[in-house]
Amino acid sequence: MMRIDKEVDISGGRSAGSTLIIVLGFLFAGFFIGQLVGALSAMVLAVLNGLELGNMMEDPNALYDYLSLTQVLFTQTLYTLVFTIITPWFYLKVLAGKTIQHLSPGASISSKMVLMAFLATAGFIFVNAYFIEWNEGIKLPEFMSGFEKWARELEDQLAEATERFTTFNNFGEFLVGFVAIAIIPGIGEELLFRGVLQNSLHRVTKNKHIAIWVAAFLFSAIHIQFYGLVPRMMLGAVFGYLYVWSGNLWYPMIAHATNNGLAVIIAYASQSSESEFDIDEAESVPLVLKMIGAIVFLVMIYGFKKESNKQNSLL
Repeated sequence: MMRIDKEVDISGGRSAGSTLIIVLGFLFAGFFIGQLVGALSAMVLAVLNGLELGNMMEDPNALYDYLSLTQVLFTQTLYTLVFTIITPWFYLKVLAGKTIQHLSPGASISSKMVLMAFLATAGFIFVNAYFIEWNEGIKLPEFMSGFEKWARELEDQLAEATERFTTFNNFGEFLVGFVAIAIIPGIGEELLFRGVLQNSLHRVTKNKHIAIWVAAFLFSAIHIQFYGLVPRMMLGAVFGYLYVWSGNLWYPMIAHATNNGLAVIIAYASQSSESEFDIDEAESVPLVLKMIGAIVFLVMIYGFKKESNKQNSLL
């Protein structure tokens, strides 16, 4: 295992500044191409299911009435694959001349550290409830009322989309949702934002903390949710430190999949039991759970860093 305080070089012989510009270009291009692929696949499936093109042009949201949940998750998976897996893989392969394995100089995986990463992430979910509550309660000044109105409306639309993605009719749909929402994004988003972007930022700034937080900000901003910006950024920073301390991209991937996976599991369990518990609604999370979560997170994240140092000292 190896710390990556001295960044992993994925420049392909280019300067640090040029590398970062190219990576950012790939990031935004991949985002829009992924969105296009996902949207086109949804349109094709909806038409095959009977939607008339004229109706779709009048009301683009009508296509979701002609798609099953599995088909919606399939289109979302295509977007994720293009944006977060194919895009960074293509950059590494073609422009950097590197393999994905190059991003993890600490190639060995410790089961103890996997458990710590899992528990730290599970604990942080409850800690993040505070940031969710604070972020949702932000009141902008009057001169930004137009932006605030737009941001609130977008938040409501995304909340509806999230509910659509996580309302499972049976266990089979739950499994498909788990793969589409937890596993694939957990791997892909860490590959792109921590593996490629964070390392590129690290090489420019020569400061791991700046690289971690800027990558975390961009990771959150690309989701286009102003009222979820801070909690997602905090989560991205946790993933960034797991990567820097361990030198192994698998740990933030596991942590990311844990965060998303637990949210999917809680959503499915809530539907099955008709419980009103919602991890994204801070007020529904009991104070004692927030306190326990904070303790678990602090103990586990400290243990992860300490174990990383121990492993590194053996090299």
